[in-house]
Amino acid sequence: MATTETEKKILGEALDKFRKNTGLNIEIEPNLHRTDKLQGIGIRLVWNDLEYFFAVEIKNNITNVMLGGVLQQLNLYNQKGILVTRYINPIMADKLKHLGIAFLDTAGNAYIDEPPLLIFIKGNRPTEKNYVKLSTRTFKPTGLKVIFALLCNQGLETAPYREIAKEADVALGTVGWTMYNLKNLGYLIETDRRNRRLIRKEELLNKWVTLYPEQLRPKEMLGRYRTDDPNWWKHADIENMHAFWGGEVAAATLTEYLKPQIVTLYAKLPLGEFLLKNRLKEDYQGDVEILNVFWEFEFEQAHKNLTPPLLIYADLLATGDPRNIETARMIYEQDYFRSYKED
Repeated sequence: MATTETEKKILGEALDKFRKNTGLNIEIEPNLHRTDKLQGIGIRLVWNDLEYFFAVEIKNNITNVMLGGVLQQLNLYNQKGILVTRYINPIMADKLKHLGIAFLDTAGNAYIDEPPLLIFIKGNRPTEKNYVKLSTRTFKPTGLKVIFALLCNQGLETAPYREIAKEADVALGTVGWTMYNLKNLGYLIETDRRNRRLIRKEELLNKWVTLYPEQLRPKEMLGRYRTDDPNWWKHADIENMHAFWGGEVAAATLTEYLKPQIVTLYAKLPLGEFLLKNRLKEDYQGDVEILNVFWEFEFEQAHKNLTPPLLIYADLLATGDPRNIETARMIYEQDYFRSYKED
């Protein structure tokens, strides 16, 4: 079944519109396998004597920064994936078509290319009813910070709320309602205060990765900069400033596959001395981005100056760049992500 009542409602409205616009038979396929370990909701489309099956990925809305994460999620499924959302504008429809991503929305827009069947409908406008954004604050910025801490620290969900709040750098009350909502959404099993277990971790990770670039990342941006030395980061000293390389620089270190085009650094204010020493000048279109370190936990890995792999993965997908998405897949296959897939 879909994860929430809101998602079920989005799917139902999108299927109703599709039937009305095309006259085709399309139904929910509840037990369609999405991965080798997980089952999830799917749909079955019938045209003439042909049947098409799709694993469904439901999003409340879709933006440019979410595209990389959505594409990666769809690629994880055994079946062909289809994106279902509230509304896809004509520009986004063309982008999804270019990327080969099948989609349906509640306004009646659709793209399915399964030869000999081809459906492409765009330009239908949403009604006020189906365009209202419904969301849970669990996946708003502070909730995402708690989820990040939980995903990066196995077993942290069993700790006292005060400790979780400290590790996630949030208020104590934030942990309370986040854990409550995670339980209601089926991501947390709790029998008592100390007996909690995070479940469906791979699904929760993918949801976090998709929402991070839209909800949390912009709020943690400290600035963009430029410099005349494209290799400045190779000799920059961040040892004593509680800073970590993320994005393409971190991915290049882990995989030796990328030549970084954008330099991403997570750091704490103040930055004046660091900017001056490395001759970084403020430029909102610059190829250097510095973001706030929004977590407080210590993370042990072979490369101590890198952000946790989950954040590297999310940064790469947020770019929407095909080469970065390919590198993100390589990182996802590394040992660090194995624990998420075993649940």
